[in-house]
Amino acid sequence: MLIELKVTNFRSIREQQTFSLVASNADKELPNCILERNLPGLAGVKFLKGAAIYGANASGKSNLIDAVDFIGNYVRRSAVSIQPGEATGAQPFKLDSSSLDKPSSFEITFFTENTRFVFGFSITPKRVVEEYLYAYPNGLPQKWYHRAYDVESGEYKWEKPSAAFRQDKSLQDKTRDNSLFLSVGPQFNHAQLTMAYKWIATHLRVLNNARQTISPIYTMGMVPDPVWGKRVLNLLRSADIGVSDARIVEKQEPADDIKAQFIEVDPADGKPRKDKEPQPLKVTRGTTHVSLYHRGEANAAVALDFGKEESLGTQRFFSLIGPWLETMHNGYTVFIDEIETSLHPLLVRELLKLLFSDGNNPGGAQVVFTTHNPILLDNTLMRRDQIWFTEKTPAGATHLYPLTDYSPRKDEALAKGYLAGRYGAIPFIPEGLQL
Repeated sequence: MLIELKVTNFRSIREQQTFSLVASNADKELPNCILERNLPGLAGVKFLKGAAIYGANASGKSNLIDAVDFIGNYVRRSAVSIQPGEATGAQPFKLDSSSLDKPSSFEITFFTENTRFVFGFSITPKRVVEEYLYAYPNGLPQKWYHRAYDVESGEYKWEKPSAAFRQDKSLQDKTRDNSLFLSVGPQFNHAQLTMAYKWIATHLRVLNNARQTISPIYTMGMVPDPVWGKRVLNLLRSADIGVSDARIVEKQEPADDIKAQFIEVDPADGKPRKDKEPQPLKVTRGTTHVSLYHRGEANAAVALDFGKEESLGTQRFFSLIGPWLETMHNGYTVFIDEIETSLHPLLVRELLKLLFSDGNNPGGAQVVFTTHNPILLDNTLMRRDQIWFTEKTPAGATHLYPLTDYSPRKDEALAKGYLAGRYGAIPFIPEGLQL
């Protein structure tokens, strides 16, 4: 479960921006949107199953999600995929020359395996300059590790950890300057580090249509399963998109991209024979397709080509079903950029209602999404503390803030107020677009 995220000096985010999924105790509405976890040291604190982030184009919504993606990828990859001397991939704020020389910083607070963790790191394009992990198994902080790069000595200084942490100095020596200690430890079966690593590496997820992380492949894998396939079909049939059935089809197709040829060789000199033209090698490959069936004339089931004949909305909805079901089943925390892409807002609303339902979401999954659609600003769907905004400052930096900063009334028309500019985070085009 995600509790809090802090990001500094990353892309359009210059000053530290804090995003929180801690619920407001002053808001008693929509208890189905609440996660109740009795965390040591946080008695009475409740948490949210998700949040929506609104803002004008280029205000930094996607950059917040990209920061989450960067954290997850760097934890997973820095020890195994980044070679010595390679760049870290850090992207500091570019519109301020002084920021280019400063590290990008990330901190994430989360709960897993009955323990609250605070993990953070600061990074330049060349190296990790600071990294730390604190655990709160009994409500009090335990420093599991904290390292910082010392410029004068050119070495890392490791602070003394709490007695509860199993220190292994050999792992410290194996941690390169462009990798994370949290990435190295699990490679050598350090049990305590693996606890924190597993949540970030497997339970913190990003779905981004621009990067093709929302594709039909995962949902296709569910269709043949008797349990998951039934759930996929139920969602398709209840979405009013005309789909009555889904079937997986294996096809053999020409592999046009394989440029293979038979070439006859003269046995005398081993060279290709000039009197024989090379013959193309006919190659086929097996491919898996999904066919969605629609009721046609006389109630006959008619299959449509998924990629060529189904609408973009149907393709998007089918592709989202698999990750959505998996998220609810496993209790993932998922960030989705532009959730409404090609989908009707009422269909998005129903997907959110599924996840916010205790009966359908026993694992406590969370979803954080960006959107432009004001219809989702509905106080019967989401609480006021689940709404966030991004806005660009005059310096071009992203400012992230919650709706609760404006103390809206319980019955306030949020969509109307947002479009009227009451909460900011909308485009400012006083004279309209000019040709």
